[in-house]
Amino acid sequence: MTDEVVTTEFRTELHARWSVFFDHLQVPWAYEPVTFYDSQGSPCTPAFWLPEQRIWFAAELEAPVWWGRFAMAADDSDYWGGSWGEEASRCLPVGVPEEWQGLTLLSEGPFFPDDNPGIDSWGRPDPWGGPWRFHEATGMRTYDDEPYQWTMCPQCGSFGAEFCGYAERLSCGCLDDREHSKVANGSDKRLLAAYRAAQLEQWHADNFTDPHATVLWPTVREALVHQPGAVAAAANCAGECRSLADQLRQEQCPPAAGEGEGLETLCSACPGFVCGQCGERPASAADVPCRTCEPVVLLTESQARQRLNWRVEQLTAATGIRGRRVNGIVNDSIGAKTRAGVSLAQLGVALTNVERWLDDPSSMPTGPPAPSYEDLDKLHGAELRKLLATYVGPLAGALREPIPFVQTQLNDWMGAPSRADATDEQLRDAIIQARAWIEDPDSYRAYSHPEPPAPDGLVAPMRTKTAVMDSSCNLCAAPVVAGELIGRMPRPRRPYVPMAWLCAHCLFDRRAKPRLADVLLRVFHHAFSGSTTTLLNTTEAAVLLDALVTVPAPEDDEHLQEAITALRQGIDAPEPVMGLSYHPAHAAVAALHAARPQEAADGDAAVLAAVAHHLAEWQHNPQDIDQAQYKNRTL
Repeated sequence: MTDEVVTTEFRTELHARWSVFFDHLQVPWAYEPVTFYDSQGSPCTPAFWLPEQRIWFAAELEAPVWWGRFAMAADDSDYWGGSWGEEASRCLPVGVPEEWQGLTLLSEGPFFPDDNPGIDSWGRPDPWGGPWRFHEATGMRTYDDEPYQWTMCPQCGSFGAEFCGYAERLSCGCLDDREHSKVANGSDKRLLAAYRAAQLEQWHADNFTDPHATVLWPTVREALVHQPGAVAAAANCAGECRSLADQLRQEQCPPAAGEGEGLETLCSACPGFVCGQCGERPASAADVPCRTCEPVVLLTESQARQRLNWRVEQLTAATGIRGRRVNGIVNDSIGAKTRAGVSLAQLGVALTNVERWLDDPSSMPTGPPAPSYEDLDKLHGAELRKLLATYVGPLAGALREPIPFVQTQLNDWMGAPSRADATDEQLRDAIIQARAWIEDPDSYRAYSHPEPPAPDGLVAPMRTKTAVMDSSCNLCAAPVVAGELIGRMPRPRRPYVPMAWLCAHCLFDRRAKPRLADVLLRVFHHAFSGSTTTLLNTTEAAVLLDALVTVPAPEDDEHLQEAITALRQGIDAPEPVMGLSYHPAHAAVAALHAARPQEAADGDAAVLAAVAHHLAEWQHNPQDIDQAQYKNRTL
């Protein structure tokens, strides 16, 4: 599990403060999860849904006109008492499905009274002047009764809202006897602490102006959520959540039996997952409900610090290491000398590290500082493997990735199936890269999720170095002599396989200073990826045109003439990239292969023959593949 920073946007600061109140009490909530409509389609959107208590809670400065009609429908009542005023009586009935019915509560007014903000003369929260005092005086309204107050069971800690805060009415039943009748527990110390935390919460700098203000639109609240993938789910969401299975069913080509299980959770609009319950909102992982269907409690910054300190104490007891040293290791894992002033994201990383180390105390890095490059060259075999193992825990914490996944990534970077199979040079390389990723986690994300290439060039290399021994390029297979420059490209998205070390030509010159073979391979790759157009930059177009003008071109070959014309126009155009349609590109390859230009290099001639051969096979299907099994030509 990881702790990630999520942001929630509230319509008002009042709503944001109440969300802190619920989170402090570990009460899951969903903010404006659904909009209801009356018989003429007018919307009604209550603020909070508490699924465990089945409570709709609205906190407004003034009651919405539609609240009475909504409360009546949510309570599944047919009685309209008329106590909500003439304007509310004229509102039309609201439809609330059975799955959303429950107790309705309305709190009118600011979180704390304007004349007493709940701060005493010493600047401390006043236990008799805060929102609890306000609600003791007026309480909250249900559909047909008041005053209601938040209350807690003094025995089991159950949370709810009851008439006058009578805890014996809670569903837990702990006080359900005559001896415990009329236990008004609306001022339980846990409730007071939650009110105080919500009252003193500070907001994002762009939204915070006056601590006594009650309406700010919108108010953005940052908090930690103990759920890996939550941030990615929100960032990738395109606002049109629908599973791939639903899309296929709508297109009247449903998945075959046994093939739709995985498609039910994959989103058709983004590279993420869709909630398996509602199918309308993003989920953090497969088979995990969205945060609306099953809300997750959030951690404020103060709560995160408290939990981190508590977890550090547990880690100290589990490892037998002094607390000062454990705190130093925790701070080192987030690149800070102290935790004073660190960001919420850094607190989340620290919490993730500590909780992972609690699960496996031996994974906590306790060794000496990393050796210098000179010392690293003196280590061999088991010594290097042991040193690399000390980086796995901090690296997993810095990247917020599971330890087995980080180990796999390091093995992949080394180009070895495991650390036991790695050479000393590969182990040293992995140690250096682990250091770099810990110091700059963004460099890892650039490696694992590279930016798309520019139209006129390749993605920049992730890392370059001089080759320590003779080898060959992993892309073009050209020989590489020890001492020459080599490098690695960022890791591509699955299912594409990452390449090992590449030569300098493939890293930098394949598109900036292309050879004829490079251009021919681009035509090949575009054709076999299903593209009808090959995209070339002006330099590539010039290389192909120079090769074509040296071979005899029959006048009746319309496609070849079209290719020559398109190349000339693309070179003269101001755009850095041009398109060459499939048939002209194919004609150009066929003409070059038929002419076999004498000046072509051996490598170019071999690539030319192979590309021409495969493009010809592509036309007439020599393997007699049954095309009826595939939906289109590309497949």
